[in-house]
Amino acid sequence: MDSAQKRELILERALEVFVEHGYVGATTDQLAAAASVSKQTLYKEFGDKEGVFAALIQFACDRVDDPFAPLIDQLRSIASADEAVQLMAAQFTRSIMSPSVQRLRRLVIAEATRFPRLGQLYWEEGFLRVVDSVARCLSVLDERGMLEVPDARLAAHHFAGVLLWIPSNQAMFAVSSPLDETELVETIAAGCRTFLRAYGPDW
Repeated sequence: MDSAQKRELILERALEVFVEHGYVGATTDQLAAAASVSKQTLYKEFGDKEGVFAALIQFACDRVDDPFAPLIDQLRSIASADEAVQLMAAQFTRSIMSPSVQRLRRLVIAEATRFPRLGQLYWEEGFLRVVDSVARCLSVLDERGMLEVPDARLAAHHFAGVLLWIPSNQAMFAVSSPLDETELVETIAAGCRTFLRAYGPDW
């Protein structure tokens, strides 16, 4: 394992420790043990517990580039707005609702007051990057006349809202009873219908 792989492993295991114990409850002993490294290695790489936490958030943001870019070519030839929105909605909702993303989101929200800079970082370089990626897809559909999107970024926020409000809030607050697969599919379908009513020229 090279140094980059070791660093990634430490951060992946750190997420598990911070989620289980919270930032205050987590210790450098627990962080080191979870990654099977010495505390000296942890200190050398990150400085202290706050350094690990900051690196974890930055690491997560760095992995978000332009997640919907692979769909652009497909959207340039897709047959209908309904099909396009369903395709985007399924990928978007399932990626955001993945357990790892939800755990990180819950952690950032819990510690945003303690670390406002990191909360801002996650918002700008994490969530807004995804929103901008969605906006580029919506602009393609607008150019093709399939949607009417005067403000692509605002439309992307609306897209996120109608899809995530129910499942993400339920995952945040009702941790023991998230939406099951049937409910998630129904929520995605309802979100697509709502978005198409707002932005589809034929609705």
